Order: sequence, then C-alpha cells, then structure tokens
Amino acid sequence: MMKWKKKGSLLLVLMLAVTMLAACSGGEEEKTEIVLLEGQFSEIDILIQMAGILIEENTDLQVSFHDSMNTVAASNAVIAEEVDLYVSYDGTLLTTILGYDPSDVPEGVDLFDYAKEKGVEDKGLTLTEKFGFENTYAIAIQQAFAEENNISTISELVPYTNDMVFVAEHEFFDEEGTMRFIPFNEYYGIEWGGSNSIDIGLKFAAMDSENADATMVYSTDGLNKMFDLAILEDDQNFFPQYFASFMHRDSLYEEYANTAPNLEEVLLSLEGLIDNTAMIEMNYRVDAENETAYDVAKEFLVANGLSE
Repeated sequence: MMKWKKKGSLLLVLMLAVTMLAACSGGEEEKTEIVLLEGQFSEIDILIQMAGILIEENTDLQVSFHDSMNTVAASNAVIAEEVDLYVSYDGTLLTTILGYDPSDVPEGVDLFDYAKEKGVEDKGLTLTEKFGFENTYAIAIQQAFAEENNISTISELVPYTNDMVFVAEHEFFDEEGTMRFIPFNEYYGIEWGGSNSIDIGLKFAAMDSENADATMVYSTDGLNKMFDLAILEDDQNFFPQYFASFMHRDSLYEEYANTAPNLEEVLLSLEGLIDNTAMIEMNYRVDAENETAYDVAKEFLVANGLSE
C-alpha cells in the first residue's frame, strides 16, 4: 500500500511538472490590458481618447493610460513594451525617431510609406494609416505685424528676425532629429535677436503679451485661431509632411491575436476620417472652450457612426 502511495505521489509530481512546462513553452500569458500614451497637447489627447473608446467598445481589452513623455522617450517605451500605442506623425518617425532626412526618401516614394518601411526595419515600429489631416510644424507671428509688413512666408520674415525674440517648447530645441531649431535657422539663414525654450502651455501667452515675436506652432493647433496668429508659409519646404496616425510595435496585432483579434480593424476605422478642418475645430473646443478631450472624441465618433 505504501509502495502504491509513493508511485501515485510520484505520478502527481510528474503531471504537475509537465503542466508547468507546457505553460512555459506555450508562450507568454495572454494580454488583457493595452496601455495608451497620453499626449503633450490636446490633439494627441483627443486622438488617443478615440483609440481608448474604440478599443473598449469593440474588444475585450482593458484600456489604461500612461503619462505623456517626449517623442524619443515615447518610442523607446513602445519598443520596451511599457506602452503599446500612441499618436505620432510620419515626419516625426522619419526624422526624430529614425534620424533620416526628408531628402533620404527615394524619388516617387511617399514619405509616409518610406517612414513605415524604415520604422519596421530599424526599430520594429510602424504606423497604422493616415487619419487624413496633416499637422506640420509652422512658424507663427502676430497677425498685426504680418499685415503691417506684408509677410506671408518664412523667407519674407528673415530680414526682420535680428530684432525678434523666438520661443518654442523644449523639444524643438533638442539636438536629436533634423527638424529642429538649429537646422531650421541654418536652412533659412536666420539669426534671431533672442530665443528661449518655454513650456508648451506658456508660448501662446508669451506671444499674446508680446514678450515673444515669433514661435513654432502646429498647423492644426486650435490656439492659433484663439490667439489670432499669422501662420507663415514654409516656402523653402524645410519641414516634411506630418500626417497623423497611431504608432505601435510591428508585432502588436500578433501580441493581441488571442484577446483582441480585431484590434487592427478597430484602429483602422479612423483611416481617412479626420480632415484638417475637423481637427482644428476639435482642438479649438478643448484649448479655447475647455471641453474635455474625452467628450470631444466621443462626440466625433458618435457623429461618424463609430460609437453609440
């Protein structure tokens, strides 16, 4: 009887070992949570809220949000699987994250397609598809000064810059990436009377109080409208295109294949749906009228038949 008990115990131990081994060899634990990165400005927050709403309503995944971070840190967090999804732009992926120049894009190849290809090859990162609008860098000055001096392009501004103070958020002064302050000045031959790195939330106040004469803005920013800024044409084509989409690891859909097999379909439901006019208006509602990014995002999805 004792001998049978020993054999039975041994058999039980072996069965447990095989079960544990199978669990280990069967792959990682199924993911039930997806981490989305909050934005540093309203546009990113609105779009990432859209992602959260769509994912929660159309999959079984639980959505959580990670505090915002700068572009390079965000891409590293995605690679390290600390974050799963955030909003980015093809020009940002190409220049700031990958370190290429727009001139590296082969003739006849769209920058968006080239950035996606190189993103996968170099860092395992990719974009979904374009939402439809382009939010590129732009230089802005006071409307009154632009009208008084008949300035509508960056080149027309150059003769005045020696007596002007330029401000922009910290990231525009970073040395990482080619679309930054120093390369911009060298490209246009600009020498500013002064320049300051400033918090993104303060630059519009600096322009409004005339403590700054020029700044870098994003073309779909609702605050451009609120503060009546003149957006100058990039007539020498320094800044590349910046079409928005979701950024994620190239392996994301495979990672969530069991728990959210329709994740790609859900994210692609925004493809081509948001034009510049719609994005500017949504940004304005958050920045100027103090609506929440969630409410604006939800209303847009409902109006377009993507949410109830």
